Amino acid sequence: MRVLGGIAVLDLSTQMPGPYCSMLLADLGADVIKVEAPAGDPLRAYPPMFDSVNRGKRSIALDLKTAEGGAILARLAARADLVLEGFRPGVAARLGVDHASLAKIKPDIIYCAISGFGQDGPYRDRSGHDINYLALGGVLGLEVPIAGRPSPPPVLVSDLAAGQFAAIALLAALVGRLRGGAGQYIDLSMTDGVVSWVGTELARFHAEGRTPDRPNVTVAPHYEVFATAEGEFVALGIVYEDHFWRNLCDLLALPGWRGWGNAERLRHYEEVRGELRRIFFGRTRAEWERLFAGVDVPFAGVAGLAEVLRDPQFRHRRLFAELPSSAGAGTSRQVGLPMKFSNAECEPQGAPPRLSEHATAILKDLGYTLDAIGGLAASGAVVVQ
Repeated sequence: MRVLGGIAVLDLSTQMPGPYCSMLLADLGADVIKVEAPAGDPLRAYPPMFDSVNRGKRSIALDLKTAEGGAILARLAARADLVLEGFRPGVAARLGVDHASLAKIKPDIIYCAISGFGQDGPYRDRSGHDINYLALGGVLGLEVPIAGRPSPPPVLVSDLAAGQFAAIALLAALVGRLRGGAGQYIDLSMTDGVVSWVGTELARFHAEGRTPDRPNVTVAPHYEVFATAEGEFVALGIVYEDHFWRNLCDLLALPGWRGWGNAERLRHYEEVRGELRRIFFGRTRAEWERLFAGVDVPFAGVAGLAEVLRDPQFRHRRLFAELPSSAGAGTSRQVGLPMKFSNAECEPQGAPPRLSEHATAILKDLGYTLDAIGGLAASGAVVVQ
C-alpha cells in the first residue's frame, strides 16, 4: 500500500522543480501523468538527470496549440486531483491550461504554478535560473565572508527546494479538500523559497542591525571543513555543544582548551580554527576516520560520489534502486525517498518513461478508440509510440 494510492496528478512541468515534485508524489503512490510537448521535456537531452526526477510516471506528448491536444488535456484535467506546471507567467493562459480554465472543467482542482519569481511583482516576467535566484535571495552573498567570493553551488538548490515546497503545498491543499474544503490555486516562487532558507540570517541581521561578520553556520571555529594530508578533507560539526568539544579535546590532546565554553571558544575563533587546521593537516583522511571511530564527536570524511554509492549506511537503508533508463539502453541509478513508513511503501517504482510511452493506454482510458487515436496521431495532436 502507498499513501497516495488513487490520487491522480497531471504534471505539465519540465526541467527540474516540477518533475522533482511529481516524482516525490509518484513514489508515494500517486498516478502521475507527465504531459510533454511533441519534442519532449528538454531535460531528456541529459538522460541521467531526466531519469533522476521522472521515475514512476506515465508520459503522453500533446501539442497543446492544437484544438485536439487541448481537448485531450481537458479530459485529463477532469480526472485529476492535482495539477502542476512550471511555465513562465502568462504562458499557461495562452495555452488554455491555466487554473481558471481547468477550474471550469473541475472546480475543486488543486493547481500549483511554479515560477522563478511568482505570478506578480516587479520581477514577474524576469528570466532566471537557479544561480540567479540564489543571488537575489541572499544565499550566494553569504559565501563572501567565508570564501571571499560566491560560486555556483554543486546542486540546483532553488530547483530542488521549489519541488519540495510544491509537494508540501499540494499535499496540504489535498488534506484541506478532503476535509471539506475547496480547490486551490498555489502560486509558488522559487526565489521566495530561497529567501525562506536564509530566514535565520535575516532574523539575525534584523536583531543585530548589521551584516554579521560570518553566517550562523560558520560562526563556530569547530564547524568547518579541514584539509588533511594527501589532499582530502574531513568535516567537523561541533556547534555550541560543550560535551562534543570536551570529547574532541580529549581525542586531540588539547587539555588546556577542554574547559572552554562556547563563548570562550568564539572569542578565540582564529586561534582555535588555526590550530585545528594545523592538526588535521597532519594525518590522512583515512587515519582520522579510524581515530574518530566510536568517539562521540560529529565528524565525517568528505565523500566522493563513488563512496556515497558504496556507503553501508545508505545501502542498509535501501536508498538506491536500479531502474531501466529512459534512453532505452542500460539502467538508471535512482535515489529513493529519505523516509520510511511503518504501514506503507515508498520505494522507487516504475522506470522513467520514454517520450509518450503511455499515450495509447492513457487515451484508451479516456474513451478514445484506436481509430480515433490514429487520427489524433496523424494530425500531430499527440505523439503515439
